[in-house]
Amino acid sequence: MEFLKNEKMTRESNTLTVIVTVMGLAGIIDLWFYSSTEANLLNSLFLLILLSCISFGIFILVSRHLKARHNEIKNLIKNLTYEIDSQNSKLEESKIQAEKINQQLQISVKYANSMSQQAAEANRSKGEFLAGMSHHIRTPMNAIIGFSEILAEDDLTPVQQNQVKIIRDSSRALLRLINDLFDFSRIESGRFEVDKNSDVNIDGVLKSIEEVMKPAAIEKGLIFEIIRTSGVDNSDVSVHADEGRLKQCLMNLVGNAIKFTKKGFVRIRVSIYKKIGTNFVRFDVEDSGIGIASENLSRIFEPFSQIETSDGLINHQFSSTGLGLAVTHHIAEMLGGRLTVNSTFSKGSVFSLFVPQTIKQCNPVQQQTCEAKETKPEISENSNTKLAGKILVAEDSPTNQTLIDLILKKAGLKTKIVDNGLLAVQKAGEEKFDLILMDIQMPVMNGFEAARQIKKEHPELPVIALTACAMKGDDEKCYSAGCDGYLTKPVDREKLLEVLKKFLNTNDPRQNSNNISSDSQEKIMVQSDTVQTGELELDWQLLMDRIGDEALIDEIVPVFLKDNKERMQLLAEAVKKKDSKEVKFYAHSIKGACGTMGAQKLFELGKQLENAGRLEEIDKYQPLFEQITEHFDCLLALLNRNDWKQIAKNRHALAHRSA
Repeated sequence: MEFLKNEKMTRESNTLTVIVTVMGLAGIIDLWFYSSTEANLLNSLFLLILLSCISFGIFILVSRHLKARHNEIKNLIKNLTYEIDSQNSKLEESKIQAEKINQQLQISVKYANSMSQQAAEANRSKGEFLAGMSHHIRTPMNAIIGFSEILAEDDLTPVQQNQVKIIRDSSRALLRLINDLFDFSRIESGRFEVDKNSDVNIDGVLKSIEEVMKPAAIEKGLIFEIIRTSGVDNSDVSVHADEGRLKQCLMNLVGNAIKFTKKGFVRIRVSIYKKIGTNFVRFDVEDSGIGIASENLSRIFEPFSQIETSDGLINHQFSSTGLGLAVTHHIAEMLGGRLTVNSTFSKGSVFSLFVPQTIKQCNPVQQQTCEAKETKPEISENSNTKLAGKILVAEDSPTNQTLIDLILKKAGLKTKIVDNGLLAVQKAGEEKFDLILMDIQMPVMNGFEAARQIKKEHPELPVIALTACAMKGDDEKCYSAGCDGYLTKPVDREKLLEVLKKFLNTNDPRQNSNNISSDSQEKIMVQSDTVQTGELELDWQLLMDRIGDEALIDEIVPVFLKDNKERMQLLAEAVKKKDSKEVKFYAHSIKGACGTMGAQKLFELGKQLENAGRLEEIDKYQPLFEQITEHFDCLLALLNRNDWKQIAKNRHALAHRSA
């Protein structure tokens, strides 16, 4: 707008200048034109004077006009200058404000960096706290579980046995809860790690799950089964996974299935699942338990979610922290797989764990070997094996000292106990030991430093870390310190004895069966003549190796008889209908149950009928079923006798003597 005013003023000034100039030129021309006569000259002068006056008047008017315009321009410039100064002032204020904001941002960045460092320090402290808590909690739990297991083997009354069992089971449940809490905390802090690049044989994993979980299922009167479909029915199927974490997932799923099932079955069904060029091993953990309402399925894998009844109330009979499934779901994803669920309220649930697989098939030459491995159940010999040697135990907890000393002495070993690493180093230099069990967190000198010094002076002396330090990487620290083995607390007696067997001489009492006295031999011969052929259906040593406890055998046998009588009826119906699927299913169930009971002949026949069902060889159903029925009746005849255990023991001793 100001620019338009200036342009208008300039045009007006130019117009007045032109008018004055034109009038002046007209006067001059007029004067020149009339200059030839005197009269005309006077008139011309008069006219010139008049024109000059007019021109002067016009000049004055133009000057005043220009002056007014000049003042306007001056005021305009002044106003513009004021506005510019005002804008400069605002810009300066903005600059100052920007500098203040920049200073505040710098302060915020410094604060954020400080908070980040504090968070990193807090995370590190949290990790150290978890490691310390893991150690301090596992140490007393080790004593509680270990002593309860030893007490269970003593000659207790039924009431005392039940009380000890409650202590042991409650301790194990508490330990699982503690492990879930630690795992969840590590997940939240980003410290949870798995090794998903190892090849893990699922045969060993499934056997471990069966050994631990089957007794718990049988105790509740449940049928426990592991069913393998075609493609995973040999011992060479592997998955890409962390073995410990895979077992943890399956333990959680099977444990929940047993917990939430009052009657019926819990089974693990293993199969191959293919998706977009990737093969997975699929573990379906099925149960006939309480099931999950459809409205709760969407949050079943959320932390701290709990089972609710149909009216929305928490079912306190089965309440839990809800962490196990959340941790299992996270592990499945970290392994490159997934965990899903299908459930019907009051009917049961199926949790499906998918893990990437690798399969190594047996070649034709190895096929018989593969089948032989599958045929013979894996048995544990630790409970019957005596070890020879002298063990140095470095352990600062008096409770754990007593427990470990008792376990080792029951295994036939001599022991020496010290309560810190420095004493362990000194004793290793003063006395001869065959092996050292080394705790890690001890006063005066920790286990890491003690192991380093001992291995430096005695590199041939085996050192086994036996510690409550069970965090990720603790095993690597132990091996780096020179340890030859690594075991965690609570002490698993079977694992401990298995490790000791690798480094110590064994004295198996079964090898000394020829030392039976002549009186005992005669007694065995007399009793063996009086027993029926049914005793031949059961191998006492296999049964003991599989179960490991006569009291537990007494509990299992009634359940075995009841369940397998029902299975035989169902198998008979399936054979009659020639239903291959049902024949395979029930033959598999009977095969597994009889294998656990040490009934090898029934195990073999069950396997043959299962294979016939898989291949739909219908003509083999009836002949094999008749053989199974015959041998099963013989087994029942034996187990229904009050003295069946003594008969089985005597026949086993006689067979050993003959061999």
